[in-house]
Amino acid sequence: MRVAASTRGLRLVLALLALAVLYVAVVQVGTRLLDGVQIDLTQDHIYTLAQGTRDIARSPREPVLLTLYFSRHSARDMPQLRAYAQRVQILLREIARVSHGRVRLALVDPRPYSAAEDRALAAGLSALPVGPQGQRVIFGLVGTNATTGIADIPFLQPDKEAFLEYDVARLIHELVTPQRPVVGLISGLPVEGEAASAQVPGLPPWTTFQQLGQLFRVRPLDGRTLTAIPADVRVLLLVQPDMLGAGAVQAIRAFLLRGGHLALFIDPDPETLPPAQAVASAQASWRALRPLFAEWGVVFDPDRVVLDPSLARSVSLQPDQAPAPDPVVLGLGRGELNHDDVITAGLRSINVSTIGSFEQALHARLRLVPLLQSSGDADTASVQRVLDTPDPQALLDHLRPTRGRYVLAARLTGALAPGARQADIVLVADTDLLSDRMWVQLLPFFGQTLTSPFANNGDFFLNMIDNLSGSSALISIRGRAVAARPFTRLRALRAEAEQAFRERRLELQQQLDAAEQRLLEIEQARSESGARVGLHEAEYQAASEKRREIRNELRRIERHLDARILRLQWRIEALDIFLLPALIAVFGLLLMAWRRWRGSTAP
Repeated sequence: MRVAASTRGLRLVLALLALAVLYVAVVQVGTRLLDGVQIDLTQDHIYTLAQGTRDIARSPREPVLLTLYFSRHSARDMPQLRAYAQRVQILLREIARVSHGRVRLALVDPRPYSAAEDRALAAGLSALPVGPQGQRVIFGLVGTNATTGIADIPFLQPDKEAFLEYDVARLIHELVTPQRPVVGLISGLPVEGEAASAQVPGLPPWTTFQQLGQLFRVRPLDGRTLTAIPADVRVLLLVQPDMLGAGAVQAIRAFLLRGGHLALFIDPDPETLPPAQAVASAQASWRALRPLFAEWGVVFDPDRVVLDPSLARSVSLQPDQAPAPDPVVLGLGRGELNHDDVITAGLRSINVSTIGSFEQALHARLRLVPLLQSSGDADTASVQRVLDTPDPQALLDHLRPTRGRYVLAARLTGALAPGARQADIVLVADTDLLSDRMWVQLLPFFGQTLTSPFANNGDFFLNMIDNLSGSSALISIRGRAVAARPFTRLRALRAEAEQAFRERRLELQQQLDAAEQRLLEIEQARSESGARVGLHEAEYQAASEKRREIRNELRRIERHLDARILRLQWRIEALDIFLLPALIAVFGLLLMAWRRWRGSTAP
């Protein structure tokens, strides 16, 4: 018996050793065979290389070297930064793999005071004191081509992980593109910043135009004296051009007839200007551009602003005031974007404010294709009414949807004249979407400014210029992820509930105003009647009771407005907290029961 027991023990040990060897072998073979294979289950497939990235990686005619500098030793006590560095390495290795040798990768740990650190700093990378003891960390990427081309990302910001693939692809694109396209700019807004003076501090360029300058050569043009668009201008960009002479309008017309591409931003209320100046700028821009709009067959009213309760973003008018939906500040989601156009196909959200709209005139020469639209609950109001009504609720109470969806941005295609080349024009009825406050948060970071986008406004703008200039490789990469992911279902429910109770609430508000007015009249009559206070006491009590009833009804409506939202939030939390663990537990119990059943039926 002892011999048999020892034999069984030896067999068990040998079996365990064999399993261990087999496990190691399977892991090693699997690692080699499945190298580079991954399953991306994220909603937007942010860990899968976009087709544009693959195309850019395979585009270099001469090899491109990417050198990743990461101070691994200095960051040994920063696990989050080390984890992000690992993510960056995985992405770079994947890009090098799909490039078939056209992109090569080098990893360097620049120790303090080493020659590698000197090379990193000479290439333009930043050594930031981000360690717990203030140790300097270099974490940047340098790209070089076979000649003298060099491009870099000074510091790879962990909070921009969602845009990492785009940043790397753009760096490679800069190295393989010999000459950047020229964009001609005419603007009546300080999009490129303003120099400081003795009276006014300087203003930095808008982030959208900083990014534009990284990909294109931007050439400012003076619309007052312009008589011809330079021949090397690929795209003409007009942003609220409120100072256009007759020669400039004729130059734009000739530019389009020879096949030039145009991007035009015109705003009924450019909020980056003071109110009076904004209204004057809108009217001046429209007077200059009206002949072109007539030729294109496009209708635009510079005095009308689109209001949309279903897309209203919550804003705070005062620092100590709770946010409330504002129907002139709109958050456009996927349902309002054209998914068949390359400019907007990959985007998720765009924020706009006091935006206008376009219509196609009868017998128009060009075809108007919407890029951005409102919901079906939208209405319009005059610019002056919006300026005179600072309370968003007052705008909501008087809103009356009268038609279908309004076209907020559109593409115009077609020939402007018989035999002329096809025109390609993009119209946007807003300039505020280009300003920083609508889409990006600027954060100070050790002497630098970090950009944290919460909407796709910048992507929309650069996609537009990319497409009009004939370059579209970066479009499929840009905008694949955004920091803000709005709960569209919650927003739709709230808009639906507010729409259902808006009429009743407006009626009650009118009754409340009447009751309060009557109370004021009674108070005035009391003061005039002197000692005869009891003369109006019964009427005063009745009016007070009426006011109390109306206020109670309004509070009940407010509670009912939030009831469906709270129920949906509770269901989401219940699914998140309980459903998934319950499914795993049920699966485990079923598996255990199945194994027991198999064991009981075995011979």
